[in-house]
Amino acid sequence: TIRHITIRKQSETVMTEALTTMHPKFHPKTTPTLMDKRAVRREQCRVNQARYRKRQRIWRRNLQQEKQRVEEEIQGLELKRQSIRFERKTNQSPWTIIGEVFHLLEDGFRSPWRLASMGEMMKHPETRQSLKFMQRSLVHDVAMGELRGINALMDQWRRYSLYFGEPHVELKRVEAVTPAVVFAVATLSVSITEFTVKWVFPHLKTPNDTVPMLDKKLVGQRIDCNCTVTFLFAEDNGRIIRLEPNIDLVSPMLQLFGRISDVSAVLGQALLTSEGVVGDMLGSGRD
Repeated sequence: TIRHITIRKQSETVMTEALTTMHPKFHPKTTPTLMDKRAVRREQCRVNQARYRKRQRIWRRNLQQEKQRVEEEIQGLELKRQSIRFERKTNQSPWTIIGEVFHLLEDGFRSPWRLASMGEMMKHPETRQSLKFMQRSLVHDVAMGELRGINALMDQWRRYSLYFGEPHVELKRVEAVTPAVVFAVATLSVSITEFTVKWVFPHLKTPNDTVPMLDKKLVGQRIDCNCTVTFLFAEDNGRIIRLEPNIDLVSPMLQLFGRISDVSAVLGQALLTSEGVVGDMLGSGRD
């Protein structure tokens, strides 16, 4: 009997060990220490705070972008309202208007507000004076390529000052094709800087077999571009309704690189159209 009891206990012990091995739930539970709980809690707090800070940064950035969008929209509506007030026939000749347009361009390139945002730019007395002239000389929805409105043209004006080094424009001659179509010939000179490459030729910042270090040869160069601008005037009020610029970038680039394949690699993906409209990575007409 004693032997049977001993064998039975041994069998129960073996079965218990087997069950414990096969089923983890039979393992004795270990209680986390207070230090472990605090460490887990600290890590959770750190992760939560990081997520909160990230949400705050995104919220602030979105708020700033929305604020800028609303300000530019308000400014555009104000320009439209003021322009409509001036929708009467101008007493200036097309030659006078075109000459003044080029004069304003050149003055604007040298102005201290050229590095400001559109909102800041509009606060300067010089800008407001230029704006009054444009409202008298251009219709409120004046077009240039796909751009529409005086505000969009002034933004392009600002971008040339910002993206290129020491821009300079010189009017050469003005020719009347018809009473409502006037043709202007000019020269545009700009310097290519690191900032130019970053915002106008960004594809050159990732060298590959197609664009092997072309940015290095481009930076520091001063190029002179022949350009023409066709001005279309409204017959009823004599104001500009459309500008059709064309800038010859190929000739100075070919002179610089010597190979048409390099010129194609530089200009093919540039954020600059043949009409001279400078784009950016955030969308047309906005910084």
